[in-house]
Amino acid sequence: MSNNQVQRGWEERVICPEKGRREVHYILRDSTANSLLAVVGIERSYNHMFYTVTEDYLRVFGSTAAVNARTAWKARKYVVEFLISITSGGGSLFANSNQQQIEATTPHQQHPMAITDGGAEHIEVLCQDSGMRGCWFRCKVLNSSQRRLKVQYCDVNDCDGSAKLEEWIPAARVAAPDKFGARCGGRLTVRPWPNSEYSSDNNFRVGAAVDSWWSDGWWEGFLIGCDMDAPNNLQVYFPGEDRFATVDRKHVRASRDWVDSRWVDIETKPNIISLINSYRNPMPKITLNPLPGTSALSNFTAAREYSSKSVDGSNLKELLLIKEKEDWTVKGS
Repeated sequence: MSNNQVQRGWEERVICPEKGRREVHYILRDSTANSLLAVVGIERSYNHMFYTVTEDYLRVFGSTAAVNARTAWKARKYVVEFLISITSGGGSLFANSNQQQIEATTPHQQHPMAITDGGAEHIEVLCQDSGMRGCWFRCKVLNSSQRRLKVQYCDVNDCDGSAKLEEWIPAARVAAPDKFGARCGGRLTVRPWPNSEYSSDNNFRVGAAVDSWWSDGWWEGFLIGCDMDAPNNLQVYFPGEDRFATVDRKHVRASRDWVDSRWVDIETKPNIISLINSYRNPMPKITLNPLPGTSALSNFTAAREYSSKSVDGSNLKELLLIKEKEDWTVKGS
């Protein structure tokens, strides 16, 4: 099929329908099964959506005076006009792009089809789009080319809910660096399913890198504390989206990176609270609630002592009492 015979279209996919937290993705597609996430809409305040162009779109189509990294729309109709302008001309999405460079693998990485678990061709795919940064989705490989994989998501349905979502993804895209420098440089956004022996760890430490199961995927995070009233609840910080959550222990596993065809442990960050505070500056500092009968200083000392110990059934202390619903928004001067 010649390039001028390739048809283009776009799809609107609701990721989160919850009022106050709505998220919508706009995906470009062509008749050769190429797809590209172009625009992400996030509800910043009640009934007020904010739409931005993705980094992937800018890598493929480049920046212009009208559409660039600073482009943002506050109404859906402008997004639709933009999508129509892109799809009306037809042609392969990647015909005039440097997509080959985007998908280039580093010398020490293997093609993902060579790292599937026992030939089952099950992989995890890392999402780095706004609103879902740091989430690994479980997938099954249906087909492959030299640079791309066609995958079926195991836990995500398509827009009408009739079948599992399928799409083509880059076969060997290098993941963007994480904000704390904890992850291995050069890791890819595609990896095999973790081995069963690495799937869980019941003896986590504060600052340990963990993956938490939530919203149909495994989200990369760091353990920051535990709930004394509910020992099976762990408090986790997700750096990709700068969020906190309380997660049941059974939905948490040790987080590792896949490098050089092997699993690599992530170094524990016992100073994780300081790192979060530094990143959030000038937002309010995370503080510890003083334990009954102690001063704030003595409580801080106790927390430092216990931060180097395991958070298991015998060591459940009030390490870091983080209020999950605390207001972290920047206050006006």
